[in-house]
Amino acid sequence: MVKESSKFLFGAFVLLVLMPTVCLAAGEPQPLWIYESTDAGVALYHQQDAAEGLLPFKAVAELNIASEQIVLALLEAEQKPLWAPKLKGTTVHATLAANCFQYSEYYTTPWPFKDREFLLLGTIARQGETIVFSAVDAPDRHFRDDRHVQANIHELTFAVIPLATNRTRVEFTFSGDLGGWIPDFVQEIIQKRWPVRFIQALQGYLRNNTLDESERYRLLEKVLAYDQRESVALVD
Repeated sequence: MVKESSKFLFGAFVLLVLMPTVCLAAGEPQPLWIYESTDAGVALYHQQDAAEGLLPFKAVAELNIASEQIVLALLEAEQKPLWAPKLKGTTVHATLAANCFQYSEYYTTPWPFKDREFLLLGTIARQGETIVFSAVDAPDRHFRDDRHVQANIHELTFAVIPLATNRTRVEFTFSGDLGGWIPDFVQEIIQKRWPVRFIQALQGYLRNNTLDESERYRLLEKVLAYDQRESVALVD
């Protein structure tokens, strides 16, 4: 019980530490996303005036899946390679709090290009009823795997927005560079085909599997509930 309480309190502390960074980011000019097309129920957007070298995309869909199940699937990072396309492995290097992790995702790329690693610092926050998974490049590069090319994140968020008991809107936003030259056909896959496949794979996995609440999920719920109470108290 003492160990669990310590994790909970440290998680609340991490949230408070990260709040100034989040507020500063919110004050920056937000990118303009332009609707492009819909593929298999997934709306795709491209970013206007994207910086050279970045591969941005935004994908939005409404799924007939409970929001809690989507959160569970994303939270259990070690199981993500079971369903996420091109993801060959995930390693959680450090759990800094119930809502803060340092981890790597390893992706396969077509021959002759080397596979990519995203070495990330990930956080999870509640915004009203929405749960937002976000990540930035991990400042600590100690865990990098030299067998992979290091990819770099400019923006990575996955918002889980409950609409009804078994209806959820998801918004997947990415902007980054893959650490080297990528041919046009691979860029096309990354920006237009891969996000659709990712959301389809997530939906298919959860249609075939009902996930149980894990210890990691229960600790996260405590931290997010605390954060929500504190936000209400500040408004009052």
